[in-house]
Amino acid sequence: MGPLIYIAIGLGVAVAVGVVISRKKQAEAERARRRDATVTGANVTNDITRVGKGGVLRLPPFGQSRTPIETHVTRRHRYRQDAGDPWYELVCEHGRRELLVEWSRSGGEVYVTGGFEDENPSLGDLMLTEDDLIAFDEGRRTGFEWDGVQWTLAEPPGERFYHADDRGAAEGYYAWEFRAPDESRYLSIEKWEGEADFEVYHLWAIDARGVEVYDAGAAS
Repeated sequence: MGPLIYIAIGLGVAVAVGVVISRKKQAEAERARRRDATVTGANVTNDITRVGKGGVLRLPPFGQSRTPIETHVTRRHRYRQDAGDPWYELVCEHGRRELLVEWSRSGGEVYVTGGFEDENPSLGDLMLTEDDLIAFDEGRRTGFEWDGVQWTLAEPPGERFYHADDRGAAEGYYAWEFRAPDESRYLSIEKWEGEADFEVYHLWAIDARGVEVYDAGAAS
């Protein structure tokens, strides 16, 4: 094989490497452009509390995910408990999966949790029954074990209220809320008025400082 062949091969490899590097730089530039873009309602200070329907978020890795998650907000709901501070739920799409992201304020801090709808356990998965929930109500039980974690009540069981799209008429439901010892995970068991079944939501703590807001959408 002559020297010209080696030169040609070397040039071909160099071109291929250059194409890969160029595509990588283009992808990085596009991500930076989306982060820096200022659109109507966009919040470049990464304040998740202003994000509404149509917003776009980039969440740091949580739960089973090892990479950041970019997601699109389809709805925003408000929740409250009697006279306490409200908290909010962002219903998001990530590919074909539904992702629920919740945030609340306590003093000057913002707390964020999230979980995929298709990863929620059932009441049976938790090895709990309605009688067990009554025992939590009556104070005869304060915790249980699931997924290798000892879960304890995070809040006294009681009635909560839901406002669809942040402004709808209040709908009531009853909730039992639990947390892991390190507060990295949360479980909410809910019984809605007029519904026979219990709903269970499994949420992971998300570092609010790592949330990036590309577009706040219809911010409130």
